[in-house]
Amino acid sequence: MTPRDRAGRVLLVEDSEGGAQLMRIAFGERLPDAELDVYIDGEHALAALEAGRLTEWDLVLLDLRLPGVGGHEVLAAVRASQDERVRRMPIVVLSHSEVVEDVTRSYDLGANSHIAKPHSLDALFEVVETLGRYWLKVVSLPS
Repeated sequence: MTPRDRAGRVLLVEDSEGGAQLMRIAFGERLPDAELDVYIDGEHALAALEAGRLTEWDLVLLDLRLPGVGGHEVLAAVRASQDERVRRMPIVVLSHSEVVEDVTRSYDLGANSHIAKPHSLDALFEVVETLGRYWLKVVSLPS
């Protein structure tokens, strides 16, 4: 089954409960058929990686500022995986940071995109709709 055949599954790695709740609202409004799973820290993402579960999702949305293991560390671990399916996993950094060094490091570590978190709910809806349309409907991804 390709991403075009279904709504898609997205993993959000986000430590802020408020931020995660806003994403749930945005997904419910703009991508109601997509499944959104939330991990509250980088340790959970790394555990999924080590357990071979990361390929369960079609897209990972990754915050940078996570307690313990940060987003860039998670990204580096995913891109260093022995499993080629994991290494190819689409990862979009979704962070409040627009600091040039953070953006550059995201891309240097293999992020597919680095997006600044929107400051309004309407803008968040737009970002979620665009991400869903692009990553879950338009692009061809390796199986």
